[in-house]
Amino acid sequence: MFSVSERVCKDLVVRDTLESNPFRELIPLTRKHPLLLQILVATSAIHWSNIFCPVNEIPADLTSPAGYLSILRSRDLTAQQALIDALTAKQKAMNHLREVLDTVDPTGSEMALVAMNFFIKFDLIDLDKLGNQSWRAHLEGATSIMTLLNPDSNTDASSRMLRDRVITDSFIYNILGSTLASGGLAARVARQAFQFLPVMKRVELASYLSFPPDILNIILSASELSHGVSWANQALGAADKAISLIDQALAVDIPVWADYLRQHSLVEDLDSRVHLAAAHRSAACQYILQALPVVRSMRSIDTDLLLGDVLSHLAAIDENDPYFKASSWPTFIAGAETRDPEKRTWILTRLLSIWEVCPWGYLFTAVEMLKATWAMQDTRGSENVNWLHDLRGMGFENLIV
Repeated sequence: MFSVSERVCKDLVVRDTLESNPFRELIPLTRKHPLLLQILVATSAIHWSNIFCPVNEIPADLTSPAGYLSILRSRDLTAQQALIDALTAKQKAMNHLREVLDTVDPTGSEMALVAMNFFIKFDLIDLDKLGNQSWRAHLEGATSIMTLLNPDSNTDASSRMLRDRVITDSFIYNILGSTLASGGLAARVARQAFQFLPVMKRVELASYLSFPPDILNIILSASELSHGVSWANQALGAADKAISLIDQALAVDIPVWADYLRQHSLVEDLDSRVHLAAAHRSAACQYILQALPVVRSMRSIDTDLLLGDVLSHLAAIDENDPYFKASSWPTFIAGAETRDPEKRTWILTRLLSIWEVCPWGYLFTAVEMLKATWAMQDTRGSENVNWLHDLRGMGFENLIV
């Protein structure tokens, strides 16, 4: 549990204090819940195996940084043992999970949701998850469990903070997962979005992702619409809805949102949160244009302006900023949008720098996807490339958070 306390918990919040990190409440609960114990041990061990990769700097021009680190990890006995411990504990957790799910009810659903949430985190941390879709099964399980929860149950403030964070993390994973994956993730989570909106609003004040709920809801709507309409035959009605989503995203007033945070005395790191929220807003617009390409035939959108906006806001959040580790999604979207070699190098360097702060394997999934996107763009010259459509076609359906 030492590694859970000293490393994993710190990755899940901006500032790690007893008052602001609800995930620390899980550690004493492991005495009563073997499922929770084993999945936390597994998550901690897989995280530890990443930390012990014997390398100080990862060259940005590597074809497969994740493969490079996996080879290094296989040569280090400490990292190798941590990986074995992680997989062993995960298997034990899976066995406990089956038992819990056989008898799950509203009372036990909260602990089951916490465990499922950490199965997803395990998948995000693991270096060897490229192409593995287990995160989808765990997300679908979390979504099913959430149907048993009462969003307004009477719990003490501390427990509610933990519960709210787990619910919100599950929603955000669902929404961001639906952006790159095919299928009905968005439709499933949309059915519950209204029910848990009060939870999202509560967590918004303390969330290190700095993703305003209005922007998340717009991304969710775009993802749901893109999966509900044939890619090659997006109807006029869908185009109108897509344009409306672009307008809604552009209309999200970040200064007003900042005032809302300020009214709740959340002034620490406010500039960083504003920059990150603004980057998310423009990245959401870039995503909509890929998910619903019919928009381009209906309206002229300055994509260079959107790209420049994302990059300028990201540049204001450097590696010494506590919100730096929360910037990978807009960094990935901006990377997929650019053909400029210098910007591509800047994007790669940033993702690898985030790894140095927060060593989660999904960052290398993002790198692999960007390299595939850039190869397509470079091969086709001046031809427009819908990188989202093509990545899905190549089987890249991954979770980038």
